[in-house]
Amino acid sequence: MAIIKKGDNWFIDYRANGRRIREKVGASRKLAESVLAKRKLEIAEKRFLNVRKASNENFRDFSARYIEWERGRIRTVGDDEKRVKRLLKTFGSMPLVEIDVPIVEQYMAQRLKEPKQHHWRGRSGRALEKRDKAAQEAKIAKWTATKAKTISKATVNREVAFLRKLLNKAVEWKVIPVNPIFRIKLFDERESIRKRYLKPEEIQLLLQCCTPAARNVVTFALYTGRRFGEIIGMRWQEVDLANGYVYFPRTKKKEPDQVAIPPRALEVLKTLYAARHNEFVFAKERGGQGPLKYVRSQFVKALTKAGIKDFRFHDLRHTAVSYMMMNGIDLKTIAELVGHTTAQMVDQRYGHLSPDHKRVATEIFGSAMDRLCGFASEVRDVRTHYRAGPKPNREGLRRVKQIDRSQSGGAIRPSRG
Repeated sequence: MAIIKKGDNWFIDYRANGRRIREKVGASRKLAESVLAKRKLEIAEKRFLNVRKASNENFRDFSARYIEWERGRIRTVGDDEKRVKRLLKTFGSMPLVEIDVPIVEQYMAQRLKEPKQHHWRGRSGRALEKRDKAAQEAKIAKWTATKAKTISKATVNREVAFLRKLLNKAVEWKVIPVNPIFRIKLFDERESIRKRYLKPEEIQLLLQCCTPAARNVVTFALYTGRRFGEIIGMRWQEVDLANGYVYFPRTKKKEPDQVAIPPRALEVLKTLYAARHNEFVFAKERGGQGPLKYVRSQFVKALTKAGIKDFRFHDLRHTAVSYMMMNGIDLKTIAELVGHTTAQMVDQRYGHLSPDHKRVATEIFGSAMDRLCGFASEVRDVRTHYRAGPKPNREGLRRVKQIDRSQSGGAIRPSRG
């Protein structure tokens, strides 16, 4: 047991229940001495922090209680249930008081070596379940061998962050005295941030290859930058066609959004409104209630048909934000339009501008500096070719024409604009 001073504050350092604890007291050494003496007495009398039988509760029992508490309070309880399922494999029978930083860091290192789970969900997942166990294992093993992917740092960070949140609740419920992993250092995810967005010719090609229903969703995503769940969950009662606004009552930042919609996206909504048959904007194609289904599978088929690789639906959001930035829209406005909490988050997450855009910026600055240094009498206008837009990819445009010709019986249809 000891008294330590750090900066202007005094800390007491002692051990209780087999654990080392460091407690901040304040600026007074006398108070620190008094608190330490009190802790010694409490430990001697076995009354340390009112320890009860529940302090021996293991992770399995407490996580079940915690998930039950989350229901009705947390929207992402389904995601937390999946995290608990994985954490149980390591911490299942372990008492909460035995979980500490070294054990969790060992868990983090081990998780990075584990193969990524196969991607089959929904209909494909049910089809896989109908096979016998040997056939299932063979297919999963084949996928794992060809993909050769391991669990990402982001996935591990979400699991450990959830564990930390769970232990905070255990402290609040007086199951454990302190959260031992409160200050645990998570993996740096900056290297894994995706920088994929569509080039102009890829956008045209993708739209040409989409089914009509998927094209409406993709167009709206490109023009608004909103998330997939927000788009598919849109209801007509939340759309103001007269003034060109959409109200998003449920967003990731846990507060509603009301945003203006660009004219082209508004045209899509007006077309859908004329043929509406249920409350959802992007509704089932063949009648019935509920939102449009299988959009992601249609989107994947369109990508395959267009020959676009390494692209996900969420990358449409990256695409929209990137072109907003390249067209001079300020970060705060972008954050409000696409539903980000802060402008700083937009800059960190989507600040990957086109190389051509950066090159033009450096040429503009270089021209101005030439004049300042006396190498040129006036600033050259180097922005003309940028205003005209990037040079089209002739191969990509050729593919668009081929698709148009095949869909129109040989005649090339006019562009949809």
